Amino acid sequence: MLDVQTCRKGAAMGLKMLVLSLTGDCNLACRYCYASGQARHTMAWETARRAVDLAASCGEPFLLQFSGGEPLLALPLLARIAAYVRDHRIEAHMAVQTNGTLLTEEAVNILCDSNIGIGVSLDGRPALHDRQRQYSDGRGSAADVAAGIERLARRGVGIGLTCVVTAENVHSLTDVVDMAYYFGNVHRVGFDLLRAQGRGTNAALPRESDMAAAMREVFARRDALYRLTGRRLAISQEEQARSLRAFCSRGFAHCHAMNGEGVHVASDGSIYACSSLVGDARFFLGTVESGVDARRQKEVAAMMQEKMSFCARCPDFTACGGACFARWLGTERDEPCASECALKRAAVRQVSGTS
Repeated sequence: MLDVQTCRKGAAMGLKMLVLSLTGDCNLACRYCYASGQARHTMAWETARRAVDLAASCGEPFLLQFSGGEPLLALPLLARIAAYVRDHRIEAHMAVQTNGTLLTEEAVNILCDSNIGIGVSLDGRPALHDRQRQYSDGRGSAADVAAGIERLARRGVGIGLTCVVTAENVHSLTDVVDMAYYFGNVHRVGFDLLRAQGRGTNAALPRESDMAAAMREVFARRDALYRLTGRRLAISQEEQARSLRAFCSRGFAHCHAMNGEGVHVASDGSIYACSSLVGDARFFLGTVESGVDARRQKEVAAMMQEKMSFCARCPDFTACGGACFARWLGTERDEPCASECALKRAAVRQVSGTS
């Protein structure tokens, strides 16, 4: 049951997205992991329940994203949360972002039975993927990821792929498109730029020109395979640009955190504005016990937008939605990440039909 006090706090937030870090633990040691500094702690059931109730108390549908660490290491907790959402008829669209190595028959059954959307991380063909996404003993993870995706394909389950783009794999992004078509059950591919946090400080961002060229090649390869197969693969950045353009968006519409509409709940129950800002007191918003400080949430959102106000001067702003604050943080430059702009601008050009 939701108590009245929690409802009042939740209603003030107007949450559209709740990210639950089910555990800080992970079975991989990816070279660029921005969350590598998280405490390897698994969320208690009561913490998870309070967080879901807090979001549900707003009375509006919301996205419930299971994250980590590797969320499937906490599979019993994930299953219990999903059952709670179902049994209490909470209007939440549930999704999980996983490294794909733990997509066992048990995990697949739970995810499918609970109608949980599935995103899998894949950085390229096996040799490249294995250089970036390894087990702690140095073994590559590509074979296990492929086995998990194929297990989902046999069940007829569609998924999304997320590729983290670094200077090392930027010239091979069309390989991710090829693999999406190869697996047959991938409906969407998104490209997420490296964040210089955690172990991400040891990797390099792609150059702006390389990012722009890579995305042109991605769209060309997707379009060629669409003509060949009759199956169109969605590219997340393109879909976002199309949506923002259609609704004549204003402001930083790409990011719930920057609009005060999303929160990240760490495994210990502390609440932050964004997954990339966990542990930074400047972005602490409360706890699942005390609720979100609505005034603080508005202040943080306003501060993030003010810091990124240079984005509003760009002619592509309304179709782009602005750059990522967490990726910019620490640079203190009066401009966004150039490779991020190249990534988003390529999508905007694709949608508008200009080159």
